[in-house]
Amino acid sequence: MEASGNLAVVKTPPGAAQLLAGNLDRAMKSGKLNSAIGTIAGDDTVLVVAKSSSGGPSLAKEITKFFGGK
Repeated sequence: MEASGNLAVVKTPPGAAQLLAGNLDRAMKSGKLNSAIGTIAGDDTVLVVAKSSSGGPSLAKEITKFFGGK
């Protein structure tokens, strides 16, 4: 995962980006992912937009932690 400014970019296997984005969207709605405002999914990439103008790096960490990473 990479981040810049208010964006985090998540790479997935081909065809999995929409599933991941849907999970992130549900996490935002339920309050489990607080620093994001939305996602855009392609085939193998999800763009996640942070609320804060410089929140991309912290959002990337929050997403990693949400999915069980360190």
